[in-house]
Amino acid sequence: MTPNAKTLPSIPLKAAFASKGIVKAELRGEALIRKDNFDKINKEREKEGLTLFANPRNAATGGLRTKDANETRRRGLEAFVYQVAYAVDSNGQSVLPKLESHISGINMLGDLGFKIPKDEKALCKNITEVHQFVKYWEGKRDSYAYEIDGMVIKVNSLELQEKCGFTAHHPRWAIAFKFKAKQATSKLVAVEYQVGKIGSITPVAKIEPVYLAGVTVSSISLHNEEFIRSKDLRLGDTVLVERAGDVIPYIVKSFPELRQGDEEVIHFPEFCPINNTEQTVTLIKEDGEAAWRCPNCVCGAQELQKMIFHVSKDAMDIDGFGKSYVERFYELGWLKDMSDIYNLDYEKIAGLEGFGKRSAENIKAAIEKAKNNPIQKLLHSLTIHHLGKKASKLIAEQIQHVMDLQSWSVDRYLEIKDIGPVVAENVSTWFRDETNIAMLDKMESYGVNLTQTDEDKPLQVAEDAVFSGKTILFTGTLLQMGRKEAEEKAAKAGARNISAVSSNLNILVVGEKAGSKLKKAQELGTVQILDRG
Repeated sequence: MTPNAKTLPSIPLKAAFASKGIVKAELRGEALIRKDNFDKINKEREKEGLTLFANPRNAATGGLRTKDANETRRRGLEAFVYQVAYAVDSNGQSVLPKLESHISGINMLGDLGFKIPKDEKALCKNITEVHQFVKYWEGKRDSYAYEIDGMVIKVNSLELQEKCGFTAHHPRWAIAFKFKAKQATSKLVAVEYQVGKIGSITPVAKIEPVYLAGVTVSSISLHNEEFIRSKDLRLGDTVLVERAGDVIPYIVKSFPELRQGDEEVIHFPEFCPINNTEQTVTLIKEDGEAAWRCPNCVCGAQELQKMIFHVSKDAMDIDGFGKSYVERFYELGWLKDMSDIYNLDYEKIAGLEGFGKRSAENIKAAIEKAKNNPIQKLLHSLTIHHLGKKASKLIAEQIQHVMDLQSWSVDRYLEIKDIGPVVAENVSTWFRDETNIAMLDKMESYGVNLTQTDEDKPLQVAEDAVFSGKTILFTGTLLQMGRKEAEEKAAKAGARNISAVSSNLNILVVGEKAGSKLKKAQELGTVQILDRG
């Protein structure tokens, strides 16, 4: 976490920590943008003809993710540090016990020159004081220099924090108190419709623009027909709008008592509202689903959404090839289906306004890399209804070539553990469609891999593997590798990863800040505990 340069002491930071007996530490904090700085940034972007940022939170997140250090600097990020998560002395011993309390750790960070919460923090004697402090800040949130949507209540004693421990996602000794969502009223003036990659039709409310929690809201998803009915929404209604977590706009309710008599009932379309051809397509709703879907797209709208998903990180992960590129190339007529992504004319791309030779080369490199993806990623990227990552991997383990699935029956899919009848039927139907097969043929002719890779193959574990037949669980912060990498290595060594400490656990691997799982394993007395010692 980067300290605020203006408040750093004159001695080097390393020496400052050394004065506290600390040679290695892990700190936690937040990067924020002041509201006034955010307004200045947006005014400058407006002058330059750039897209305005929606809110300080998004601008701060983007500033941390960008690879351009100058862009990060321009966004005026400020770092607040609020926790010493890990600290050891020259002997490798934790010095956290010397701090005794969470708040003393924060104050120490302030002494070292870090920007820390000041008036925004308090040591409360009881839950009544906690409630009073939270409500006080809820009342000040609009006048506060930063956008905030709540406060975090923490156990102050580090000893009690250790006893509380952690889940896989968060500490048990801290809980967020979210302020009541900001609300405003507006008028529902229209409903438009969007289509998704599997043909789901999503209604979108168009309301009179209203400023809410830092942004102007004019469009809100209505999810599906049942949502509209449950809220009794009508065109012309006055509606109550809020932003859940100050992020996602949501219609809370309508006000029937304010109706004038000219409001209109919203009738969900019978035919695909996106279709712009003369051929009508009747919408369908499958049993157990809330969404109406267009089952046979004739206008290309679904194909566009499929291509957007196909290049995304969750699918083929074509780096730098985002939604805007897909939409632009589609409008130019260069993309008609997924196979066209792998047969682009890079000279034409280089000649487009806003691109150039370097951009075209980057796109080409990313596409060439994606061509070698394992077939499990390709299967998932095809947008077969209900076929997710896990099912794609299970199927990829069983085939030598993607086209093998042409001959598979529904029963063959059902032989795979964890593949159900819905997925089996959907995948079988997809591979019986000649249009889909022709698209895959083109993809393969353009160099896209359709053959099983080593990454697709089932994990082969030797009978004499060191952890064969053992269950294993990792807890705490691992210093040499991430949790996912460690679990993969353990699986290759024959272990089965499980998620909880019980009599079924054989081995517990302990990292820093292990918490309650370590204590429970010690109490059981049957678990082999592995740590750095």
